Amino acid sequence: MSTQTIKQPSIQRLFLQLLNQKTLQHAYLFEGKAGTGKKDMAMWVTQSLYCPESSSDGGACQTCQTCQRIRAHYHPDVIEIEPDGQSIKIGQVRSLKEEFTKSGMESRRKVVIVEDVEKMTIQAANSLLKFLEEPDGEIYLFLLTTAKHRLLDTILSRCQLIHFPQLPKEERLSLLVERGISKEKAALLIHLTSDADQAQELAEKEELLQLVQAVWKWFSFMSKKDDQAFVYVHTDLMPLAREKKDQLMVMDLVLILLQDILNSQVSEAHVYAFEKYKETIQSGAQRFRPLAIAEMMEVILNGKKMLDSNVAAQGVFEDCSLQIVDVIRNKR
Repeated sequence: MSTQTIKQPSIQRLFLQLLNQKTLQHAYLFEGKAGTGKKDMAMWVTQSLYCPESSSDGGACQTCQTCQRIRAHYHPDVIEIEPDGQSIKIGQVRSLKEEFTKSGMESRRKVVIVEDVEKMTIQAANSLLKFLEEPDGEIYLFLLTTAKHRLLDTILSRCQLIHFPQLPKEERLSLLVERGISKEKAALLIHLTSDADQAQELAEKEELLQLVQAVWKWFSFMSKKDDQAFVYVHTDLMPLAREKKDQLMVMDLVLILLQDILNSQVSEAHVYAFEKYKETIQSGAQRFRPLAIAEMMEVILNGKKMLDSNVAAQGVFEDCSLQIVDVIRNKR
């Protein structure tokens, strides 16, 4: 069985059964968080449909020329669509439909893989819907999404939904360590993203560790009800978080730190994001009541909403400092 999609072995077994029984449906919607293996699964099923030298279990051999061409995106009867900028536009779907009026170059079947299908414009989605309602010939569609709630109900109803569950944190930690990322850094990254490629990119950015250290120091001031927390925003935090993505990262890191504190109170098996400060978190966690931690999380979540509404970051951070200190002072 393929090692490329072994992260979802139960789903792979399902498709092996469908392939062997020749009961594959016309359209599938692969739904799940980034990094759960949706694209790899779509590619493996596609390879299995075309592979002339199937493995003993009926799946793709992944070594023949056909399998390699599909993996390299060079097969003429396999069409892949992804957002053009921020969206998938109607012109892309129209080109797809024109493509399917032609006969397959190497076989009668054709396969379409659409990434981030939730980013289709309304016009593109309606055009795709007509295509789903009136398939012409042996055509298979794999629609990939991280946000199925953003799709038209009419599209959802015409696809077989396959949910890709997120891998346990321990498994994702091991996968990142195997990629050469330190355990300390990997422990943080699995809380920031479930996508291994994105985690790899973040791991290579020195700015991330600087933000982690800054967030730890900022929260330390707040937890001690130290007025320095307010000043620290201007002197140390803002120079590291000039861009909006970094400002949102600061808020995410505070949330993750609060989760570490809360989980340390209830589970010994918790995988700490702030691994470097694990002992300090454990020794001080009982100082905070769960209700106080929940209120601090709410403060940070409201702060993220304000950042999304383009409120000035320094003001948001300073306001969060005051509110969190107030929560700790009154409900520790």
